[in-house]
Parts: sequence; C-alpha cells; structure tokens
Amino acid sequence: MRSTQDDSRETSQVELFQLTHLPGRSNKYTPDATIEVGNNLYQVELKTSDVEKKMVSTSRLVTLSKLDEYRNLIWIFSQYKKLDKGFEFTGEHYFLYGKQLDPWLEKQRVRILLGSKTYAGLDDWYRCKKVIKGLISEDTLERLDNTFTKHGCGLNDPRISWREVESFGTKIDITRPKEHIRELLEGDVSYALPKKNSKDSGQLDLYDNE
Repeated sequence: MRSTQDDSRETSQVELFQLTHLPGRSNKYTPDATIEVGNNLYQVELKTSDVEKKMVSTSRLVTLSKLDEYRNLIWIFSQYKKLDKGFEFTGEHYFLYGKQLDPWLEKQRVRILLGSKTYAGLDDWYRCKKVIKGLISEDTLERLDNTFTKHGCGLNDPRISWREVESFGTKIDITRPKEHIRELLEGDVSYALPKKNSKDSGQLDLYDNE
C-alpha cells in the first residue's frame, strides 16, 4: 500500500512535469501517469528517492513479467529531502527510457531465475516441471506454474540505487522541466502507445500491455 507521503510526491511530480495523472491501483499494471507529445502517448513511471538514503523503491512483487513491463515505460526519478513538515525536491530529476535500465533489469532477472542459497529460482522450477509433467493433472501443473512464476519466485521491492539512476539517465533541466521532457520524447515512437477514447466516460484509455 502506498503512503500519503508517496502520493504527495507523485502528485508533485505530475504537476512539475505537466503529466496526466492516472490514480488508482489494480491487479493489472497501471502507469502512474501519461504524457502526450504530438500524436504519441507514453506511459510514465514516477519514482522518488530520499537524498539521505539514495535508493529507489520499486514494487512489493517483481516478477519476470513485471521486468518486461518496466522496460516498456518512460521513467522519471526525482530526489527529495524530508522537512519537519513534508518534503521538498532537491532539483535532481532524471529521465530514462525503460531500456536504459537494462543493466539493473538483467540483475533482477538473474536473481529470479537462479534464486539464492536459501530459496529456489525459476530455473529450478522449470527443471522440476519437466520431471513431474504427466505425473499430475495439467490443471495442477498450471496452478503450480502460476505459483512460481507469478508469485513464489518474485522479488520483494528490489531497489534501484541513485547512482544507477545518475549513470543510466539524462538529467532534466529544472529551469524548464516540462519542455525538456517533451524534447526528450519528441520523435521517438518506439515507446508510444495507441490512443482511444472510452465509450463510457470519454476519458483516455490505455491498451493493456500485459
């Protein structure tokens, strides 16, 4: 569950960069915000980092499919410092295409596949799956597969260091943040999504990317 402080920082990012906020959480992935540049629509993941801790929280359950989702996003990272009441941004903001996180994504992929000294990884399950296939019902096998791939071998909130953010990303010009973000996206259609209008509400809908 997100804290009120998390929501406050996310809202401040949306306002700073002039994004379209997409509130609410569900079992399916929903981006934090979207941004429209020309005829292109982009999904945006918003993250913040405490200047003292220098780490970025991700998600309470990160699986292989979540890593694939992460790679298809536009990321904006903002550094903040805590105040007696609330917070303030330090002026350090970074823009990343999901593919720029590949070194970090690959580390997490290896952790999920190989596991640890204490816990098995997905590679262990894949080997076991071959052995038990045909010995149990297909329904049970499918449920076991879902258990390992969608939950059991997932990572609990793997962190991204602020040093990695600085190394992989592009620092945003804080004197013109909303303009700089749009310049970085202009002409790049590889991350763009098709747009459609909801028949029910007239609001923007996103095609499911799962």
